[in-house]
Amino acid sequence: MTFGSGARRGGPGDFAARLARAEHLLAAPGGGGGAAGPLALLAAVLRFQAGRAAGPAVVTAADAVAAGHELRKATGRFPLLDLAAAITPVAAELPLAVEAVTGTDVARGGAPGGSRGAEPPQARVATGTALPDPLRAAGAALTEAGAEARHALVEAWLEDPSGPEPVLGFWVRVAAGPVLEAARAAVPTLGRDDWAGSACPACGGPAQLSVIAEESGEFMGGSPRSLVCGRCAGWWPFPRAVCPWCSEADPNRLPSFVPDERRAVRIDGCETCGHYVKTFDLREPGAGDLVPLVDDVATVSLDLWAHDQGLSRPLVSFAGV
Repeated sequence: MTFGSGARRGGPGDFAARLARAEHLLAAPGGGGGAAGPLALLAAVLRFQAGRAAGPAVVTAADAVAAGHELRKATGRFPLLDLAAAITPVAAELPLAVEAVTGTDVARGGAPGGSRGAEPPQARVATGTALPDPLRAAGAALTEAGAEARHALVEAWLEDPSGPEPVLGFWVRVAAGPVLEAARAAVPTLGRDDWAGSACPACGGPAQLSVIAEESGEFMGGSPRSLVCGRCAGWWPFPRAVCPWCSEADPNRLPSFVPDERRAVRIDGCETCGHYVKTFDLREPGAGDLVPLVDDVATVSLDLWAHDQGLSRPLVSFAGV
């Protein structure tokens, strides 16, 4: 069996699987270790996103974003989602995201523990999470900004996630997740012959990480590699021995670091562009419980190691690296 579609691995819209994995890691002996803080923040984000995903406003927005994807695929137009249709609804979600994750009430001027009245209870999250001061300050600034400013920020982030300041991009990513993931879930997974790019074919976002799946079951198919989008959580096939950032294909310039205690995860670097991608190998023993978008945060120590080697990655995780 292959998990190329993201099934059972916290794929598009499967916030419950990701939240369960994050809570499991936090409840394990050691409580997430050095990644406890980032994992707690991720859990708070996922609770908000899970609560918003089924809301009428999000469902309506996702339908509009996914509309026309069949025609765009038939005519070779990528990305397949209508990102322009996501700008206004995601901008409207921003204050709700800040309120939920910070535990403040935007409607009452940021007072802790308030109630938004019309908002469903599941959209509010009492996190108790120690939010880093820069994120809290950025969230407060966004709630005080006008609708036009939030609209412009979302538009810029959809155009290029690395464009806005990282602390502002964090909040857009939190707010956009339910809309983009629901829209992505409506798009069939593309095959190798449909798309060969390193950007997400659905939303145009950069890869968060890389996954090597179990045997595909296809003749000479081997163990396929997929990239996983950090915006819509979609998976798409990508060649194994190629840098997703600069397309370097010389194996001598693509070193890997595999920690002895974590054979199922490694750092794949590139000496040509100086970037890296974190790769999860689902064939390894003990990889059955991995949920890549969560375990990416749980393995933040590997990102710190990569940074010490002078490597970077274009899209950071919810751990901030």
